[in-house]
Amino acid sequence: MGFFVSSFIYGFQPTTKILGVKVGRSRRVDLTTGTVHGVRFSSKRNVAIQASKMTAATTKKKNPQEDLSERMVEAVQPVGKDISYEHHPKQPQQLRITEEEIFDYEGRLPRKHNEFRCGFVSILGAPNMGKSTLLNALLQENLCIATPRPQTTRHAILGVVTTENAQLCLIDTPGIIEDPSYRLQEGMMEAVMGAFRDADVLLVVTDLFSTPIPDDTIFQRVQNSRVPVVVAINKIDLEGKANRNVKISPDGNGNEEEDLEDKTFTVPEAVAKWRSLLPEALAILPLAANEGPDNLGVIVLRKLLLGEEGLADSIRALGRPVPGMFRPGIQFVTTTEAQKLLPQGPPLYDEETLTDRPERFFASELIREALFETLKKELPYCCEVRIDEFKEPKPKDPKPMNRIKATVYVERESQKLIVIGKGGTQIKTVGILAREKIERFLQEKVFLALEVKVNKDWRKNEDQLKEFGYLNR
Repeated sequence: MGFFVSSFIYGFQPTTKILGVKVGRSRRVDLTTGTVHGVRFSSKRNVAIQASKMTAATTKKKNPQEDLSERMVEAVQPVGKDISYEHHPKQPQQLRITEEEIFDYEGRLPRKHNEFRCGFVSILGAPNMGKSTLLNALLQENLCIATPRPQTTRHAILGVVTTENAQLCLIDTPGIIEDPSYRLQEGMMEAVMGAFRDADVLLVVTDLFSTPIPDDTIFQRVQNSRVPVVVAINKIDLEGKANRNVKISPDGNGNEEEDLEDKTFTVPEAVAKWRSLLPEALAILPLAANEGPDNLGVIVLRKLLLGEEGLADSIRALGRPVPGMFRPGIQFVTTTEAQKLLPQGPPLYDEETLTDRPERFFASELIREALFETLKKELPYCCEVRIDEFKEPKPKDPKPMNRIKATVYVERESQKLIVIGKGGTQIKTVGILAREKIERFLQEKVFLALEVKVNKDWRKNEDQLKEFGYLNR
């Protein structure tokens, strides 16, 4: 039997649009799986083919000597669309059709203009580097949960920034672990590698102390990357506060102290070290993500990734340039060079889209964040949250309220007793805190019911991890 507690709060705030209609609510199709409005993307770039209506070619077999372009046109020809081509003296068959005509289907997001750019930026780094905090700052929205505890992030989470000239698809990833201890952590590293493969730009996040990427294989892939690399040195607000004579735990959890000689304690030291590690990095930018989107370093990073005007002025606002921030012989990156980071192409998401995850996912994440903030030691790492029911308010409901039922799974009966607490006090505290977080996120009133159950060794059980979404089915 599971312990059950529920709570709700009175008060109402108007609904705001976050993801088109609202965040997720399963009304939007996840483009990262390749499907949107009945169209399947063969890559994250421009080319799309009809998935639901595509049929085998019914024309008679072509002569092998005929031009390949004609057969390619037939392969992607939308149903009912007549595509013609003309002969040319030097190019026997030159298509007389544009991309917009070929890929004209209902629901397609048109390119705003020919210079529009769209691409993916994968955020990589060791645990507890502030990757999720940085993503929130770049989005100017609190999308991902972020706690002082390492390994809070378990999934790769997409955040989208759309401007008049570009769409930036940021992928937050779990902290990189060198030797995963159980199957859950292996699944987290698979999420990292997936985001790594999809990247148009790699954003490596470290801290003032130059905490390295702990996996040598992944770091070598970053060093040998064929896509641009940008380094963000986070937590520079700690400069002058750290004691050089005190050893620092790399995971923030009191484990495996590293030699002080491997650490840096000033911004110039950190920039110099990372310039030596990644000499081809386009930029190495100091910043403090916990200060939010108005931090000068965050502003520079955002303008750099989006290729926005005023980049040079934002760099000057940082103060005197630190040697090594940019490649040798370059004082700063120009807007023109920054605009080459993302490939040209139409947007992959609607301009109001913030993420591809539904509200149910973020409700579970916010409950998990409350567990991290309430429980101590290692207990939050043994917890998983599943949303069993998510009922939205009915139209014209005089007392609109989202009704959410969720289960907190732990691995041992002893853990269940701790999560519940004496007389249910602990889980009640978690429920109140989680409900307040979900209400701020949804900007609506919420009724939250929590139940605690034992799911023995779920972190090692592949079937359970597939059910929880950590492994592919």
